[in-house]
Amino acid sequence: MSSDFTSMACGPHFSETTGDRNPKVIFRRRRAVAFSRDGDRIHVLLESDERELVAELARQFHSVVAADEDPDLTRLYPIAYVGDCERQTDYADLVHEDLVRTRLEAADTVVITSQSDSLDDGQLDAWMQVLNGLRLLLGTRLDISEEDGFDPEAVDAPQRALLAWLGFLLEEAVGAASDG
Repeated sequence: MSSDFTSMACGPHFSETTGDRNPKVIFRRRRAVAFSRDGDRIHVLLESDERELVAELARQFHSVVAADEDPDLTRLYPIAYVGDCERQTDYADLVHEDLVRTRLEAADTVVITSQSDSLDDGQLDAWMQVLNGLRLLLGTRLDISEEDGFDPEAVDAPQRALLAWLGFLLEEAVGAASDG
């Protein structure tokens, strides 16, 4: 991702109606830090509207993963045997259900803990898994590459800003996890 794109990682969404009746979503961060470690607890430094957005995204992620029908989900599941379809199918048969279950449990954890002031390491791991899964899914749907810049006037600007914000949250969560 370019630094211009990453710098759009900003925060809660605010709707603003433009003259052409297209909704425009603006993201702004009120704080420079989203997570902070204090001993064995990780403090969640998100505003209430940010927490609500994370919870709603986790619920949507849960629904998509549970349905297990969206072709964009393939980005979430590792390919262990490139070029060997039979071995890859066998591998997927072994691990796919566990990966789905783990993602569903992580999404549930994020929803349950979205209003918590602090998390333990296991809960933070769930947050990181869901944030990363959301980024992968949204990035796949937007067909984004690392070379893509950010155009605030583009039709998909709100989704790209959301992707950048999810990236910011993931980076902050990884930082808090590594401080432990």
